[in-house]
Parts: sequence; structure tokens; C-alpha cells
Amino acid sequence: MTVASPSFRRYGEKLSAFTADNRLVMSFGSPMANVPISIKELQEFICSLEQAIDDEPSIGQRFAFLSMKSIFEAALKQAQRDYDEMVSEAPTGADLEEYMLAYARAVQKGAV
Repeated sequence: MTVASPSFRRYGEKLSAFTADNRLVMSFGSPMANVPISIKELQEFICSLEQAIDDEPSIGQRFAFLSMKSIFEAALKQAQRDYDEMVSEAPTGADLEEYMLAYARAVQKGAV
């Protein structure tokens, strides 16, 4: 049995690092946060930021809100890619069925 270990990739002077289960912890020398956030929260944050951007008179604050919105939109797109990967690459039919049922329950409960 092979035990996974952290991995490191160097791009010139910049380092990227990944945990044993392949979570990104440093990207090109910048420490990264891996924070679980629900799809519903992302959608709510994006809507809230859209309103805040419209209401904010300060250009600096508006720019910060636009940056946050872009990050949340990118996270939402990544979540869609992750979903597509889970659906297309589930190891077994039973795994796919279980995932799809859990996803459908989440939709019914308003979590998506």
C-alpha cells in the first residue's frame, strides 16, 4: 500500500504545494485557504455583492466588491466542473446513483 504525501511544484522562484489528498495550500508562493462553502452560500454572496456594488459610492470599495464577486463566481464555476467530473467519472454505477440522489435531495431542500 502506497501512502500519499504532500507534493511540491516549483516554477522558477515560485512554489506551489499540495496536501497528500491534493488540496492546494500554496499557489506560486501565496498561501491558500481551503474553506468549504456551499453552493447556496456562494449564490447568496454573489447576489449580495451585486447589490452592494450598485449601492456603494466609493470606487475603492466597489472595486473590492467586484473582486470578491469574481472570486465567488470562479468558485461557483469550479463547483460545476467538480459536479461534472463526479457525474462522468464515478467509479461505479452505485456511486453515481448515490451521488445523484444526494444532490437531488440537496436541491429539494434548497441547498442549491
